[in-house]
Amino acid sequence: MVYATRRFEFSSSHRYWRDDWSPEENERVFGKCTSRYGHGHNYTLDVTITGALDPRTGMVMNMTELKAIVNQVLEEFDHKHLNEDTPYFKTQLPTTENLVRVLWRLIAARLPAEARLARLRLYEMADLWAEYDGADETTFARAYTFSAAHRLHAPALSDEENRAIYGKCNNPNGHGHNYTVEVSVGGPVDPETGMVIDLTALDRTVRELLDQLDFRHLDREVAAFADQPSTAENIVVYLWNELAPRLEGRLRHLKLWETRKNVFEYAGPTGASEHR
Repeated sequence: MVYATRRFEFSSSHRYWRDDWSPEENERVFGKCTSRYGHGHNYTLDVTITGALDPRTGMVMNMTELKAIVNQVLEEFDHKHLNEDTPYFKTQLPTTENLVRVLWRLIAARLPAEARLARLRLYEMADLWAEYDGADETTFARAYTFSAAHRLHAPALSDEENRAIYGKCNNPNGHGHNYTVEVSVGGPVDPETGMVIDLTALDRTVRELLDQLDFRHLDREVAAFADQPSTAENIVVYLWNELAPRLEGRLRHLKLWETRKNVFEYAGPTGASEHR
């Protein structure tokens, strides 16, 4: 099956507020998003379609046609206040998770029979997005950064073998990276908050772990790497093993950027996918 993706952009404002909650409860759950006049984002929407290739055109669907359909949908949201100017958020909050599901419904209904909507990914910010594929579960993701030093050196190998395998990364004085880890969680959208997970709680959980690595030498200051090389593969597995129990079954996927060219992914022991 071939998948084709087209990227779109639109700008909107919104506000998170529940009239049936006290101001204190709204502030606790939604923080700055409770601002009376709303706040805004430049949204990015990745629309992925799939289907059988047309033998005449060699395409799943003409991208010009897809562009026209999606732009017609987004016209209802672009340069609008989602709470005040659209009918979709009178009874639900305009969270990223709820918005991507609304867009799914509107876009899927307009596609021609030969094309099927496979996935929507909606970026509210570069480090925060929601993804939906039409199932009951919605995925929410957030990117975090930490800086750490390390040396790639395997205790089970000789010095000569380590130098041959790891090259410059075996420098005895170490080197370091600005790491970025994308944390994806999944589950049903809470009807009260419009969220898959409390964002404040997610941030706190992830940061508590990453603060143990941030501005540290991984091999010398983190016990997990005292007897195994601090490769990005081992780091992403370590992060999974630490985060999965803390997120109580909602962790779906981790993506670790060691550099802009080296990226590693892990989805747990039964769904792991690591690559360089």
